[in-house]
Amino acid sequence: MLLLKRALDQAAVWHAGQLRKYPSVSVPYVSHVAGVVAILARHGFDAEVQAAGALHDVLEDCGVTPAQLSEMFGSRVCELVRLSSEEDNKTLSWEERKRVYVEKFPAKPWEAQAITLADKIDNFASIIECAERFGNPWAMFKRGKVMQLERFRALEAAARVLPSHPLIDEYVAMLTVMAEVPEPDPLA
Repeated sequence: MLLLKRALDQAAVWHAGQLRKYPSVSVPYVSHVAGVVAILARHGFDAEVQAAGALHDVLEDCGVTPAQLSEMFGSRVCELVRLSSEEDNKTLSWEERKRVYVEKFPAKPWEAQAITLADKIDNFASIIECAERFGNPWAMFKRGKVMQLERFRALEAAARVLPSHPLIDEYVAMLTVMAEVPEPDPLA
C-alpha cells in the first residue's frame, strides 16, 4: 500500500503542471495516472503493477531516468515502466514510434501489456468524457481521429492474440464507444 501511495505522490510531483487534452478546461495530468491505477486495481493487479501504472509516462514525459525510478521504486516497477514506454521518443517520427511499439507489444510480459491497455482505456474514457462535457477532443490531437483510431485498432489486433482476459475485453468495448465520438464538422 505504501509503495502505491509513494508512486501516486511522486507521479503528481513529476507530472506537475501537465494537463490532459481537454479543449475548454484544465484537467491535471494526475487524473490520468489515477485512472490507470484504478483500472489495474479493478482487474486485480498487485501493488507493484499499479505503481508502475501510476508512473507509466514518467520516462517519456518527465525526464526521469530508469536509475531514478529503480532507486525509488525497485527494479520490477522500473522494468514495467520501461516496458510500457516507447523505446525511442526522440529520433523516430510519431507514426514510426507507434508502429514499433505495437509491433513489440505481443512479446512483452503480461503486466506491461496490462499497463498499456489500462493507459489506453483511460485515454478512451477521457475522450468520451471530454466530448460529452467539455467540447470535441479530436482537435487537441495533432494526428486527428483517423490516425489515432488506426493505432488503437492495431493495438487491439495485437491484444486479441493474447490469452483471453477481461482487461482486453474492456479495451475492445471502450475502443468501440470511443470510436463513435464524432470529429468536429470543419464547415460548421
